[in-house]
Amino acid sequence: MAENILYRHIKSVLRELIQHMEIPLILTISLLTGRILGLFLTPFFRSQFFFLFPTHHIGGAEKVHIKIVHCLRKCNPVVFFTNRSRNPALKKEFMQNARTLDFGHFNYFDNLVYVDFWIGVLCTIINNNKTCVVFGCNNVLFYRLIPHLKPQICCIDLLHAFGGGIEDVSLLYVNRLNKRVVINKRTVNDLRDQYQLNNIAEKMNERIFLIENCVRIPEGARRDNDESILRVLYVGRGSEEKRVHLIGKISHRCYLSNLPVEFILVGDVKDSVDEQHRKYCNFLGEVENEEQISEIYSNSDILLLVSSREGFPLVIMEAMAHGIVTISTNVGGISEHICNGHNGFLIKNESEALIIKNVFEVLSKLASNKPLMDNVSHEAYEYAKTNFNCKRFCSEYKNLVWGDNYFNFENGLKK
Repeated sequence: MAENILYRHIKSVLRELIQHMEIPLILTISLLTGRILGLFLTPFFRSQFFFLFPTHHIGGAEKVHIKIVHCLRKCNPVVFFTNRSRNPALKKEFMQNARTLDFGHFNYFDNLVYVDFWIGVLCTIINNNKTCVVFGCNNVLFYRLIPHLKPQICCIDLLHAFGGGIEDVSLLYVNRLNKRVVINKRTVNDLRDQYQLNNIAEKMNERIFLIENCVRIPEGARRDNDESILRVLYVGRGSEEKRVHLIGKISHRCYLSNLPVEFILVGDVKDSVDEQHRKYCNFLGEVENEEQISEIYSNSDILLLVSSREGFPLVIMEAMAHGIVTISTNVGGISEHICNGHNGFLIKNESEALIIKNVFEVLSKLASNKPLMDNVSHEAYEYAKTNFNCKRFCSEYKNLVWGDNYFNFENGLKK
């Protein structure tokens, strides 16, 4: 109720400003209004570590964000959610590791007046915490906030993938970013190329840090599938780059060839599959419960991704941790972990017709060769055990913050 009253009041005040003032003056007053509210909120958000994340709904990036916050929970972190979440699936878990403020209810960030208002709120809260760390990911507001922060405040960003546009937004703020985290070697090289093309000083490359993601590894290798049908799984969004419609076409191709496979799709993706192909797929919708998603992995054999671009999807890591055989287009950093024919299969990112053809051929091979299926499954699980360790993940994030003595865990932050 209090949030709704605050929302209506802010909206009313800003509407009045917009109607009666010139844009530069509106933005100035909007920023000042935000700073006034920030003064009232500051006592409730004293911290050494602030995170700016877009959402708390279910998703691979959001799961990674929770792991980072969990690793640094002893810093008494605060998490600001800046965008409207589709559901509150992961909010409780965030709240178990940090104090949170969700202003996704005020999701008007295509409007400069609202952007400047929240910049005023956040810069006041953060600047009043003297020396601290601000960590942002997938967040335009984070980059717009940076010029308003005091010089002694450490700014760190995380790029899950290169090519979505956020790397272009961040380019203006490279000199103010103390450290940048990426999750695969491909993005390291992409950033360096971007710097060179835009005449960014080569020394800025030293601020790029590679920290690969992690997942929980279930005890013991996955069970053997003694059934004659292979279960092909997709988990994710229905966004354009995921090309889920191709999975519908592949399922139709398999049906026409009587291939013994079943397609299971998790996520809000039904509308992404052509209507004539939906009857060949089993849609489970959004699955928020982690135990339920783990059970789905345990009962699946193959993970199928046909994306046009990726970083290194968490869903592949989760699948490999369950001994699932991944078939994926060779994009982003996927080939850094998937060795074709050894612990998964890579498909050239060619025309859609060729992707459908090549995926079908791999599925046919696996359906007729159980020893191959079992060997690749075993190699995937062993690779995950060795490389996707969360202890290593936490150690690297702690070292990112504490390793240069900018942050001392026992004594707090220091200049």
